Amino acid sequence: MGSSRPSARHRPRPVLEGGALRLGDQLVPLRSGAMHYWRLPREHWRDALGELKALGLPMVETYAPWSVHEIAGPEGEGPRFDFGEKDPRKDLGAFLDLAHEQELLAFVRPGPHINAEMTLFGLPERVVNDPDVQARSPRGNPVVLYFPPKMFPIPSHASEAYFEALAGWYEAVGEVLAPRLWPDGPVVLLQIDNEAGYFFRNGPYCQDYHDDAVGLWHGYLAERHGDLAGTGEAHRESYASWAEVRPPVAFDAMEGGQLRPGALARQLDWAGFQEHLLTRAIGKMAASARRAGLDGPATVHNVSLGDGGLPVSIPALGEEVDLVGLDYYHGAREHRMVKRRTLYLAGTQEVPFAPELGVGAPPWFTPLSHEDSLTTALTALAYGLRGFNLYMAVDRDRWYGGAIDVFGHPRPEAADWRRLLAALEESEFHALERQAKVALLWPREYARLARATHLLGALSPSTLEALGASPVSGCRGDALGFEEPIQLAWWDALAQVANALTAANVPYVYVDGDAPIERFAEHAVVFAPSFAFADPARWGKLEELAERGVHVVYGPRLPTLDDTLRERAFPRPGGRAPTPLDPSTTHALVHDWIDRFDLERPYPALPPVDTCLHRGGDRDAVLFVLNPGPRVEAEISLPRPTVARDALSGEPLSGEDTLRVPMAPRSVRMLLLDEVKRPRPKARRRPAKKAGDGADVETKRKKGGAS
Repeated sequence: MGSSRPSARHRPRPVLEGGALRLGDQLVPLRSGAMHYWRLPREHWRDALGELKALGLPMVETYAPWSVHEIAGPEGEGPRFDFGEKDPRKDLGAFLDLAHEQELLAFVRPGPHINAEMTLFGLPERVVNDPDVQARSPRGNPVVLYFPPKMFPIPSHASEAYFEALAGWYEAVGEVLAPRLWPDGPVVLLQIDNEAGYFFRNGPYCQDYHDDAVGLWHGYLAERHGDLAGTGEAHRESYASWAEVRPPVAFDAMEGGQLRPGALARQLDWAGFQEHLLTRAIGKMAASARRAGLDGPATVHNVSLGDGGLPVSIPALGEEVDLVGLDYYHGAREHRMVKRRTLYLAGTQEVPFAPELGVGAPPWFTPLSHEDSLTTALTALAYGLRGFNLYMAVDRDRWYGGAIDVFGHPRPEAADWRRLLAALEESEFHALERQAKVALLWPREYARLARATHLLGALSPSTLEALGASPVSGCRGDALGFEEPIQLAWWDALAQVANALTAANVPYVYVDGDAPIERFAEHAVVFAPSFAFADPARWGKLEELAERGVHVVYGPRLPTLDDTLRERAFPRPGGRAPTPLDPSTTHALVHDWIDRFDLERPYPALPPVDTCLHRGGDRDAVLFVLNPGPRVEAEISLPRPTVARDALSGEPLSGEDTLRVPMAPRSVRMLLLDEVKRPRPKARRRPAKKAGDGADVETKRKKGGAS
């Protein structure tokens, strides 16, 4: 089937450049809107695409569902596919051609898993019902997803039968997409799979005990520890064969109140393997897409809500695809969570991108209003989001709240999205930067410990976080023989420092410990939670950063054990002793950083109001003012006389030393600033109140941690 496709050998490719795609000599912002062609009458496609473009979006996004296009073939033969030959709504090629005719680019997501509120998440029934495909529980039973509209057994990310079936689908959809890849057609982005996270059944011991997964578990251990003997040494076991190295099915590292270090090392290995298995699966799917002729577009993967508790390494996924992003579905009340997720994305990824920035929601989701969706979008943009896909721009079944209805008519709410997109275009927002000189390191080995010690089974850490708690809320609370319960303490340590930085108006980001060292090296200060044990590879990054001149702060302890719980001498990065942490000393620590490293605090305001400045070169371009609390008039200290305009309402604002901005409850305002050239005085003045006074330094695990 592949022989008739155009060769991609000499085809120019889209290139990610900041928050945009470089298409030859054209730079296109990463902004799109979702429209599901098969869910709309074909006669409404043109109007819907026209209105999507009128919003100010340069790109349309669509899933291409496997189950929609696959039809049964003659008995004894394999499946066949309908791409419009029988049902005109399924003509994916015609839809993309129409988008191309209207000068829209395309972001296509062919799964295999797509969710999209579809029965079986867009997978064919024959695939999910194949015992060789199904993920397995510790008892060897199929793992079932309890999710509307219908429960079903989920595929294993290790199953070779699944990958073989998938290859047939990619070959079929590749016949449609390959001739329409840019520059011959509109397709510039291609998503590989969807929301890798074990289909939301991601409790630490829910799955995957499929035979293929167990084989990969053994391979992972051999690579990590050298061989069977090395694995036995790490686990403090005398393994005679790999058959004896079974995955853990429950947390069993404590016996008689005493820690069994080898058993805990095995638990941490299992948590690491669960991340590895997903990364490997996405890599295999990406390779399968390339073999099907889909090797031109930039590749994408999206991570669902609850990312802080998922068995997913976003930096590792970034080695398999070009762009990894987060999905956003939040109420206006969830300011703290949107902030934390976006600061992590902005710190960890080169291009902070939202493959699904919710506009509306499915009917069985937490109810979300237009104001919720718009506030979430503004909050994410404030903290560093550079590109996004409005999901859903065009409404459809099993959804409400799209900006454009199923007939292709704009709803009244579309006006707000049109104004926001116009402001992003006017300010060249994709090229702006929210500068942050402080990075908080996200310690993956402690996150793995938190998952391993989770007590609530299928009510997983990521589910708890998606529901508004923190990913450590369900952990056991004992210290496991350490000085403190590390599975909880790492989250509190990050929360303390984040709250102190917020109170002092100092911009910061989170950077995943798995991220390349370059993601850390651009910062003046890096803070890393550290306890009794640590990953030597992560610690090596801290040492190298200190050697490069980055101020590395760690604490409260210098580790003495590696991540297999064996003794190891860890040097002090930069020769510095560990820093004890408590709310009072943490505030003092942050003010020491401000003085020593000349940390800028642009346009500060009194808590709970937060501000975020985005610059373009020497130009102060956009100022976001965020109010997560009740109605207030924000008082923002200005570095110079300033004139601003509200991007959505058009209201002019100005001030000499102070900008007064009326703020509705739980609201965000995007202010376009007049161009001001440097040199600029250091903006460290703030309203007459101590930085820590009135700051929310709540770090209780039950409420979700850092501000």
